[in-house]
Amino acid sequence: MTITRIAAGLLALLLSGSLAACTSTSTGDPRPAHTSTTTSAETSRPREIKLDGLDPCALLPEADYADYALDKPGKPGTTKRGEPECVWNGDAGFLGTVLVTYEGVNAQLGKLGKVQLTDPINDFPAYTVVLPDTDVSICAVLVDVADGQYLDVQAGVFGDRPGIPPACEYAHQFATSVMSTLVAS
Repeated sequence: MTITRIAAGLLALLLSGSLAACTSTSTGDPRPAHTSTTTSAETSRPREIKLDGLDPCALLPEADYADYALDKPGKPGTTKRGEPECVWNGDAGFLGTVLVTYEGVNAQLGKLGKVQLTDPINDFPAYTVVLPDTDVSICAVLVDVADGQYLDVQAGVFGDRPGIPPACEYAHQFATSVMSTLVAS
């Protein structure tokens, strides 16, 4: 495993934690206080898909691994904020999925990087988050799946790789694969 791959994996974990800012501090409970907010985007969801209790590593079917130059399952974990996550590392970069169940996607608007509305994914509102000035091309896609919940999908690409699109396009494709699993469930 190269230093770049290790750094990218760590950066993915930092990204997932930094995209979910704490709303309160209390000793012994690393999870932010539950906040339920409404945005205009939430009204355009075709339905709600609750993320509570789901396994983020089960959201990418093994049949899709080849589409992302992956040859092994993702590594499950928990972010420092208590969110379930899964990180896949491959030769082209890394992919990650975080299930945020304590705040709506609007909590991230205007916080980290450049956040902008992007093409919907399976008719669910989606936002692209581009991190500025990183050594690895990193992008996140946040999908508004339910009131007070969103899917946070990240992609990091190690330089220009043949057959691998830019990070934001890659993240959007990955989010589409994950959302296809969620919509079918």
